[in-house]
Amino acid sequence: MRGKRKRRVDLTGLGMGMKKSPEIRSWTVNRSWTIIKDNWIDLRADECTTPAGVNISPYYILSYPDWAHSICLDQDGRVCVVKQYRHGASRVMMELPGGVIEAGEDPLEAAKRELLEETGIRASQWRACGDFSPNPATHTNRFYVFACRVLSIEAPQPEASEEIRSEFLTLDQLRAAINTGDFGQLLHIGALCRALDRI
Repeated sequence: MRGKRKRRVDLTGLGMGMKKSPEIRSWTVNRSWTIIKDNWIDLRADECTTPAGVNISPYYILSYPDWAHSICLDQDGRVCVVKQYRHGASRVMMELPGGVIEAGEDPLEAAKRELLEETGIRASQWRACGDFSPNPATHTNRFYVFACRVLSIEAPQPEASEEIRSEFLTLDQLRAAINTGDFGQLLHIGALCRALDRI
């Protein structure tokens, strides 16, 4: 028995005659108040009104400092990762070297400083790979990504509260660590994808 011939649907003019969607507009913030602010967290609540007149209150916003991280390759093309305990996940995680950009600090200088402190690596061939929003729904900060190559390695100088180990992984090893969740920080996985395109 011969099968039925499938009909082809012409979608060429599908968008013609459709109403243009109205422009998406920002919310109006009527008032804000601080919930908690210390050295580690800055949480505020906003009372907002949408363009449609819907009241949203409270809407919580986290104001973190910007972050800078680096994808650092050695002469064999392996990527430097750091391991440390992450209390939120209650486990040791692999991540990219990096951290907080201090007030007034240039993002590139922050990436260089964090790489040296956490791994002892001095690097060259620095390349900016963009800056991104960690969570545009609730976070105000930016996440800066840089790529570089190892120049020399000395003793790391982590902060007193940090217990950090570093190592170099091949791309295959890194993919395996992503698959197992050992390298499970989604921001850092995205940073890797961005940087490896540009090295």
